[in-house]
Amino acid sequence: MAQEAAITINGTMLTDNESMIVRMALATFEDVLADGLGLKDDGIPITDQYMTGIARIRALLHPSARQN
Repeated sequence: MAQEAAITINGTMLTDNESMIVRMALATFEDVLADGLGLKDDGIPITDQYMTGIARIRALLHPSARQN
């Protein structure tokens, strides 16, 4: 099993379990946005910003998956 990404929040290094929780929360949020729930109030611009942020964070969490 691959080791989780090293994540530090306010100077505290998360455990592998805590890093997994962050990764899974990000995936869940992405699914919610993909289901269109992010379009409810503020519309596409906010959803697009979140999806861009998710993509950037995913690339940082999984550096071996980055495309050149």
